Amino acid sequence: MKKSIIIVSSLLMVTLVAGNVFAWGSGKRGMGSDLNQDCPKYGGKTAFNDLSKEQRDDLTALRQTFIDETYGLRSSKFQKQHEMKMLMETSDPDRAKLGKLSQQITGLQKQVRDKQIDFRLAAKKISPELGMGMGFGQGHGKGSKRGGQRGCQGQGNGWSQNN
Repeated sequence: MKKSIIIVSSLLMVTLVAGNVFAWGSGKRGMGSDLNQDCPKYGGKTAFNDLSKEQRDDLTALRQTFIDETYGLRSSKFQKQHEMKMLMETSDPDRAKLGKLSQQITGLQKQVRDKQIDFRLAAKKISPELGMGMGFGQGHGKGSKRGGQRGCQGQGNGWSQNN
């Protein structure tokens, strides 16, 4: 009886190990690997790669300008969210202050969205073939609780057609 349990357990272990080895060889190298297939940094094909060097450079500069212009807004929003979280953890949160913080966060979000619209319109002038559905690098990188987004997990240059 002990021999049959050992034999069955051994066969089961060999099957599990072999399955992992075959999965490794097929290119499925862990969680999220499929998400990076459209990332230019990882050799994926996207519409961004099909653009001329001048268009890519212009779009990259435009993206950096967008990031620079929205840094203060995004930083303020993060601080307000953090303040709201800390206030909620107190034993007696102030409802009026929470409401005010919530309104401030909403206002900051609207300002960032307005800048995002301007960014997308300017990007469309540089490269109409990318269209309005392009992602623009708001993916979440490693260590983020939200995981990858827009097919690129925040890595690469952030240009994808996923939205």
